[in-house]
Amino acid sequence: MDGASPPPDGKYYQRGRKKYADAVAELAAMRKDLANGILPNAGQITVAQWLDYWVDTIAAPRLKPRTLATYRSTIKHQLIPHVGSKKLGKLTPTDVRRMVNHVADAHTTRTAQAAYSVLAKALGDAVKDGKIGNNPCERMDRPQARSEERVPLTVEQARAVLLHVASRDATDAARWSLALLTGARQAEALGLTWDRVDLGVGVIDISWQLARLKLKKGPRPQGDVYPREAFDVPDTFTFTPVHWTACLVPTKTSGSRRLVPLLPPVVAALTELWEQKGNPSQGLVFTRDDGAAIQPRDDTLAWKQLCVQAAVVGKVEDAPDQHAARHTVATLLQEAGVEEATRMAILGHTTTTSHRQYAHTSTDLTRAALGQLEKLLALPDV
Repeated sequence: MDGASPPPDGKYYQRGRKKYADAVAELAAMRKDLANGILPNAGQITVAQWLDYWVDTIAAPRLKPRTLATYRSTIKHQLIPHVGSKKLGKLTPTDVRRMVNHVADAHTTRTAQAAYSVLAKALGDAVKDGKIGNNPCERMDRPQARSEERVPLTVEQARAVLLHVASRDATDAARWSLALLTGARQAEALGLTWDRVDLGVGVIDISWQLARLKLKKGPRPQGDVYPREAFDVPDTFTFTPVHWTACLVPTKTSGSRRLVPLLPPVVAALTELWEQKGNPSQGLVFTRDDGAAIQPRDDTLAWKQLCVQAAVVGKVEDAPDQHAARHTVATLLQEAGVEEATRMAILGHTTTTSHRQYAHTSTDLTRAALGQLEKLLALPDV
């Protein structure tokens, strides 16, 4: 480049043209790009190269490990196959729309929307980094996703499940009464520890959830509980290793941390399980027989099998997904006449507006609300 001052990244770049007029035009174009904050080498970078750099260098420090893993998967399976070979500076809204349509056809509209969102964030940082002058995703509408409606269990179906588990072992009774009578998320229930269960008062503290975190490359650590330094997570990330790669991490948002009162059937089931386990004061409430943390897929299968055994559905493949249990609790609480703010406090739902409404809801109020749910289900006395 002509002139003594190098570009902002401190490097000099050369481009050759056979004709003098073409060289002058190219120099003018490079100077124009520099004036707009675009580095001279930006046109040579592919989308795949930028995404790989972006996810490791820019995105990784600001994302939670599970979110980062999702981003990596989206980049590998949805973005690179469809737009990875494109030059970063040549990517257009048409290319993005084509990618969205391909992903939606092969997967779901929700997956396509997620791919668009990751690409939009990566390209937004490319603009800030001087790689491109504008973000193609901002020059098109955000793709819409069709909502998959989760149908909650009816009062009769929920009652059938609860009556069925009441006659089974303590683990099943505790696990599924917890799901249907508190609305705890799967990760919250599987991450519940005995030190956050107060059987005397009849309340649980939901502040943590179970997650599988990625290990750093190298030999697998020894022992059942791996050291913190073995995990490939940012230094600022809060987590507690509990068994192999299973760790306790904070719940989704600060607003989803909550105290949830326990109805008598849940207290009875948890008490029986606690006594069977030798009155532990800490450790996971729900584990495999060998003491390992339960895999979400095994927990999901157990729920589907339970729905068959309780005659809610005829076949496992027809069973509702486990998140339907949370929808069931929300629906039953609504049917019982519980106010929205109290329902949200029980379930840990948050928005800026609603959080202000229920942030100071007392456990007396939520206990009374859950008592209404127990009456609606007409459960027998414990």
